[in-house]
Amino acid sequence: MRRAGTLVLFLAGVLLFAAAGCAARRAAAPPEPLMVEPPREVAVLAEEGAPVPGMYEAGADAQAASVAANVERLVIRTADLDLIVPDTEEALDQIQALAEELGGYVVSLNTYQYQEGVQASVTFRVPAESFGIALDRLRDLATIVRRESISGQDVTEEYVDLQSRLRHLQAKEEQLLEFLDQAEDTEAVMQVYAELSRTQEEIELVRGRMQYLENQAALATITVSLTPDELAQPLEVGGWNLPGTIRNALELLLNVLEFTIKALIYLVIVGLPTLLVVAAPIVGLVLLVRWLIRRSRKPRP
Repeated sequence: MRRAGTLVLFLAGVLLFAAAGCAARRAAAPPEPLMVEPPREVAVLAEEGAPVPGMYEAGADAQAASVAANVERLVIRTADLDLIVPDTEEALDQIQALAEELGGYVVSLNTYQYQEGVQASVTFRVPAESFGIALDRLRDLATIVRRESISGQDVTEEYVDLQSRLRHLQAKEEQLLEFLDQAEDTEAVMQVYAELSRTQEEIELVRGRMQYLENQAALATITVSLTPDELAQPLEVGGWNLPGTIRNALELLLNVLEFTIKALIYLVIVGLPTLLVVAAPIVGLVLLVRWLIRRSRKPRP
C-alpha cells in the first residue's frame, strides 16, 4: 500500500511539472502575427514583380527635389518693350532681319496707320542663348525706350516631376503588356487592355507637356511696340497739344454725326411704322365718335 501511494504521488508530481513547463513556454513565446489577406490587385502585382500602387508616390517628392538640384535649369524667358523709333517700317524690317539672323522667327505682326505715321507691334522668338543680344540690338534701334519688362519662369521642378511620372507610366505600361500576354479569359483581357489604353494616353500627355516646356525654354519670346517720333512727340504751343486736341475734336464730331444718322435711321425705319400702327386705331375711334355725336344732334323729321 505504501509503495502504491508513493507511485501515485510520483506520477502526480511529474504531471504537474510537465504542465508548469508548458505554461511557461506559452507565456514566453511571442504572439503569432495577425495575417491579413492583401487586396487581390496588390497581391497580383506583388507576385508578378510590378510596383505596388502607393510605393512610388511616397518618395516622389524627395526624388524630384534631389534630381532637380542636379539638372540644367529650364527657364522660360519673355520680354516686352515699348520703343520710339525714327521710322516704323524701317524698324520692322530690321527686327525681322534680326530674328532670322539669330535663328528665330516672327510670330505676329500688326500695323496701325495714322496721319502722323505708322504704329506697329511685333512678336518674335529667338534662341534663349541669344536673348540678351536681341535686347541690345532692339535698344540700338530706338530713339527712346519708353518701357521695358523682362521676366523668367523657372519650370525645372515641373519638368523633373514629368520625367519621374513618365518613367513610372512606362514601367506600368510594360507590366500591363506582360499581363495582357498572360491573360487567359476574355474579361481579364478587356480589363487589362482598358487600363493599358489609359496608361498610354497619360504617357502621350506627359510627353506633350515635356516637349512644350522644352520648346518654350529653348526659345525666348519678345514683344515690341513701335511708335514713330512724330506720333510720340506731338507739337505743343504754349502748353497746348494741338494735334491731340484736333484729333479729339474730330473724334467727338464723328461720334455726334454717327449718333445723329443712327437716330434718323431708327426713326424712319422703326418709329414711323410704329406710330402708324399705334395711331391708326386711335384716329379711327376718334372719327367714329365724332360722327356718332353729329348724327345724334341732327333733328329728326
